[in-house]
Formats: sequence, C-alpha cells, structure tokens
Amino acid sequence: VADAYHAGLSPSQRRGVQKNFMRGHLRVVVATVAFGMGLDKPNVRGVIHYNMPKNFETYVQEIGRAGRDGEPAWCHLFLDPEGEDLHEIRRHIYGDTVDFVTVKKLVQMVFKPCRCLQLHQKHQELVKEEDSRTSQPSVQRVCYKHERTIPIQPTVETLDLREEGIETLLCYLELHPRRWLELLHPTYSTCRIRSYGGARQLREAARSSPPVAVFLARERLVGRDHGQSSSLEFNVVSLSDSMGWEVPLVKRSLRQLQWDPRLCRGGKSGILVEFEDLSFHFRAYGDLTARELDYLCDFLHGKVVAREKMALGQLQACFRAFQSVAFQTCDLHPEEEEEERSSQLKALLQDYFEKEPREEEEEEEDEEEAPGDTTPPEQETQVRADIRRFLALRPEENFSGRAVARIFHGIGSPRFPAQVFGRDRRFWRRHLHFDFHRLIRLATQEIL
Repeated sequence: VADAYHAGLSPSQRRGVQKNFMRGHLRVVVATVAFGMGLDKPNVRGVIHYNMPKNFETYVQEIGRAGRDGEPAWCHLFLDPEGEDLHEIRRHIYGDTVDFVTVKKLVQMVFKPCRCLQLHQKHQELVKEEDSRTSQPSVQRVCYKHERTIPIQPTVETLDLREEGIETLLCYLELHPRRWLELLHPTYSTCRIRSYGGARQLREAARSSPPVAVFLARERLVGRDHGQSSSLEFNVVSLSDSMGWEVPLVKRSLRQLQWDPRLCRGGKSGILVEFEDLSFHFRAYGDLTARELDYLCDFLHGKVVAREKMALGQLQACFRAFQSVAFQTCDLHPEEEEEERSSQLKALLQDYFEKEPREEEEEEEDEEEAPGDTTPPEQETQVRADIRRFLALRPEENFSGRAVARIFHGIGSPRFPAQVFGRDRRFWRRHLHFDFHRLIRLATQEIL
C-alpha cells in the first residue's frame, strides 16, 4: 500500500496522494523532500532517508514529522560510505550561485542613472550662492530614490537566474544598513492604450487624462510625435515617477478612460487599456557614483560566495556527523549499541544548534573536500576535450563558463533547462565528480 509523490505529478495527483496518506489509506509514501511540509499527521511511525540531507536544519525538520503522537517512531538514514550523496546535493548549492558578471548586469539594471544631480547642480548655479564650492557635486545625496521596474521573465532569461535568486539579491540590497533600495510588490509595468476611434479620439483622451498628456508631452520633447497614432505603449511606473504620482493612482486614472462618457460612441467605450509584463518593483537611487556601483557588485558577489561556502561547510559537517555514528551494515545490531549511537547523534545535533552561528566556518572552509572529490590531473585533458566537443556541436548558443559547468554537473537553468539539455546524455552530468569551479575555469578558457 504505497505511492509516489514528486514534482513530476500533476497538482491533482499530488493532492490525491496527500489526502490518502492523511486518511490512512496509504502506508508508505516514497517522496521528495517537499512532501509533508505543513502536514500534521500524528501517527507517522518512521522516516527513512535514502539520501543524506543537505544540513542539520533540514534533517531535524524532516524527522520531526515522525512520532508526533508520543509513541515510538524510528528514523533511518542510508549513508554512502564514499560520500557519493555529496555530489548530488552540491548540484543544488551550485545551482543557486551566480558569477560576478551576472551580479554586475543586475546592478546596472537596478541603478539606472537619473538627472537629479545634474538638475541640482544647475539649480545651484542659478541661485549663485556666495560660496563657489557649492557648484560642485554635493556631499549629501541629492536623489531621494525613484520608482523603477525590471520585467521578471526577460530578466530571468537575460541573467540565466531563477526569479527566487534575483529576489534574494534584491533583498540583500534592501537589508544593507544603507538601504540601497526598497522592494515593493511586483506589478504590471507596461500600459497599452488602444483607441478604436483613431488618433483623434486618443487626442481627446489626453485632454481628460493627465498621465496620457504627460506621456505625449515627454515624447514630443525627445522628438517622437504620436499625433497620428491610435495606440500607445509605455512604462506606467516610470511615468508615475516622473509625475510624482503614486502608481495605483496613475493606473486608476488610465482605467477610467474606458468609461469616460466623453470618449464613448453609442454607449460603448472607444478606449481599451491593458496592463502587462509582471515586473520586479522597487525604489532605488539613480545618482550612484562609479565607486558605489563597484562596491555594490563586490558586496552582492561576496554575499553569494559566502552563502555557497556556508552551505558547503554545513554539508560537510553533516556528512562527518552522520559518518561518526553510522553502522557499517544494515544488519541487526544490539539494542544498547543502537541507543548509544542515537544518543551520540542527538548530542551532535544539540551542540550544532547551541553554538554561535558562523563559529566554525573559517575552520571548515579548508575542509570542504569530500570523499571522492579528488580527480587525477590527466582527467583535465578529457574534460577539455568534452568541452570543446560540446561547444562545437552548439555554435549558435552563447554559453558562459558557468552555463557549461552546470550542464556537465546536471544543473538546469532558465536559459538551459534540464528538459532540453538533459536529453543529450553525452554531456548532461558527464563530469559530476569534477570540481565545479575548476570546471568553470576550464570552460571559460575554452570559450575564450
């Protein structure tokens, strides 16, 4: 009486497995770690880990689903003596990291330059203050942040980074003591206005709608005339920022065009207003200096590297702890010995959660090499040959060194998904045991 639960099932199938397990119709569920999150079934009698968890927090959460009714429950873990599980788990850690170039692209997208400092300097020149030094750039920041958006899907594809990864980087900037940006709820940033009454009706709409009038005026200033257009398309967040209005107020004003009686023909509106392109929405400075932009790139990349090192260190500490209390076989063992090993593991867990965070990270950084991680030097020649062959078969693709390393480790990404590149077994997971960062360097050299 068993069933499976994983991401490959449809939502209705997953709900069915979950309900059957909760009602007691299923005795065993073979599942990925997602199963059981938020479920409170009191009489789970056992949790079996076929693979090692990535850290102690995950392990404790997962075994905590057993024995909630207070009755005895057993938790077993199968540990590969050569540390083969570590290669699989590292794939997920490396899949969430980004390189410096990607970080720099994101910073340039977020902190686009504005004219606040230029306008401030012109104002000071007009005022003609007594101290001539005031015409220089002010020590204090002039810009008070602008509302900006970057479309989610194009950004995900451009950076080859999942939406959650981009949000994490933006959160780092928001949580910085200097609050470089302020994250807002995602919003639809593109507004499309279609006038079925032609250009004349659109000009009438501009007379009754300040946002449309402002957009047309801004377009005329840069030499674009929409006098004969029957449709408009613009970034509504950028427009509201230039007007000094709140975005919801601008959107409401634009929507009202569809019911404006002055624009109706035969009782029906002649204007269609649509909002599209779900985007990251934030307030950010636009007058950052080159030095500040460089600092932000270093700050974000440092955060990513530190997070990766911490995750790898936790993984290695987890492996050592389980290895120290593991039995060598699955045979039956004396009950006293099992109790002793169980108590040792509980003590290790208690020590881990009671110690100060990051206490032993520096010590663990040099110990990240896991069993089976070392590769003979001659293997590098084979890896280079495989990289050259892979690149030659796909000359139209614009690969980075990290993208090639991900494919050779079996890590999917937005631009190079597993559903597509995983079909070619000649390269997918081809060098899972080869050091990931070394693989990036080799791939980058071959690309250059």
